[in-house]
Amino acid sequence: MPKARCEVCNVCYYRCPQVNDQAELEVKTFGRSAVEGEVLGIYEGAFSAKATDPGIIAHAQDGGAVTALLVALLEVGFIDGAVVMGRDEEWRPVPKVAVTKEELIECSGTKYSRGAILLGLRDAVDLYSCQHLALVGTPCQIKAFRAMATGERAVYRLTHPVKLCIGLFCMRAFPYEGFFRRVIEGQLEVKLGEILKFDIKKGRFMIYRKGKPKRELAIDALEQFVDASCKLCSDFASELADISVGAAGSPPNCSTMLLRTSRAFEALDAIGGTKTLELQPLGPGLEAVRRAAMEKKRSANNEIDRRRKLGMPLPPWLQSKQEGPRDLL
Repeated sequence: MPKARCEVCNVCYYRCPQVNDQAELEVKTFGRSAVEGEVLGIYEGAFSAKATDPGIIAHAQDGGAVTALLVALLEVGFIDGAVVMGRDEEWRPVPKVAVTKEELIECSGTKYSRGAILLGLRDAVDLYSCQHLALVGTPCQIKAFRAMATGERAVYRLTHPVKLCIGLFCMRAFPYEGFFRRVIEGQLEVKLGEILKFDIKKGRFMIYRKGKPKRELAIDALEQFVDASCKLCSDFASELADISVGAAGSPPNCSTMLLRTSRAFEALDAIGGTKTLELQPLGPGLEAVRRAAMEKKRSANNEIDRRRKLGMPLPPWLQSKQEGPRDLL
């Protein structure tokens, strides 16, 4: 099948997270932007969560909170599908439309490389005829969705069916060809097809393999492979999502869950009787999430300052500004 010719409609440009200002999208999403001290963005509740289903826990990551939440929302009819990031046998990220518990479990786990998640949104609407969707993505992907859902160039046909945005905590991502192919498969001689899962814990990038010892890499040694756009991103906690989820701040095998919108509370109320998800107040663990968020904001500001001094290119939303991302520290 021949490739489609670009029509220069500018749709992809105006959805790009590097083009849109986070503060402006915050106002459109929440009615206001975050103020000084709100380093995690705007949120109304903080919990530690984990799945109660052993089948989910066995396949998912950090307690399977996201998978359990999606499964429960499907069961009660709050959603009729979810756009999630799956993968092929070589760990290449592939957007998927999941409409069953089995499909959600199959797509569970972190990929640590970005994929075109919004193509899955198109498939959910055009191929699956979904009318009540959940969208799961990294901070930049959720930001792209919010840009698509608001403003003069909004694509309501694709965004209106999304009833819940679940954002994942994210410090960095690695390019598939430049890291997974070149480093893991090329330098470490670890076949991607034999890997069970990846994880980042205590400053280590861990590679779990079928029937073989795990391999570990120091995160500090991998900075050279981080996606360039990640170095400019100041959003750790998916501040534009309805619900943000990640391991930071929670005990082992659990995930932190930040509820940001009324839609987030509606979703939890809808699954209240399913007992698929166990929730506890986060408590002191919130400080660890704040530290991670501050670290990413400082790192982004440092990279922006470095680029300005060297006359290097900056994202369009920063080119007319003298300062970096808003200082909420």
